[in-house]
Amino acid sequence: MNRAATKRAHRDVGAFARVLLACAALSACGKSTQATDGAAGDTTGGASVAGTLTLPGSAQGASYFVRLAIGVSTVTAPVAETTGTTTGTTSLAYEIRDVPSGTYFLLGFVDVDASGGTASTPGDYAGWYGHNGDGNPPAAANVVVPDTGTVRYDFALVLR
Repeated sequence: MNRAATKRAHRDVGAFARVLLACAALSACGKSTQATDGAAGDTTGGASVAGTLTLPGSAQGASYFVRLAIGVSTVTAPVAETTGTTTGTTSLAYEIRDVPSGTYFLLGFVDVDASGGTASTPGDYAGWYGHNGDGNPPAAANVVVPDTGTVRYDFALVLR
């Protein structure tokens, strides 16, 4: 191969590499990343998890969260969550959007005593979907989220 052909080949390889990098960069465009407590994940095109939490009493203006986690020990770094403030009723509608497909644990929590943090204290409302009346997590993940659409999980919280 002569010098001109070698130079052209190197230029073509460089152009091809730039095209690959541009494609990789463009494929990441438009994807949303939901970060919560330091956890991040690609949640583009996921499903929604919605439902109603039944509270053991009313709580006006208390902070709440509903979280999806891969494991019980990872609930402080959830895959997805929704947060808000209670309105004083004994039921609370929630929706978590852009959830990647998978099987998860689902935790609901209302910070009735405004103590903050991620663990319940006496007087708070808490519970895992599928608990047996005590609010504790089930033995295995039981919330199945498809690739798209909305799945509904209604459950009751207990007084801690």
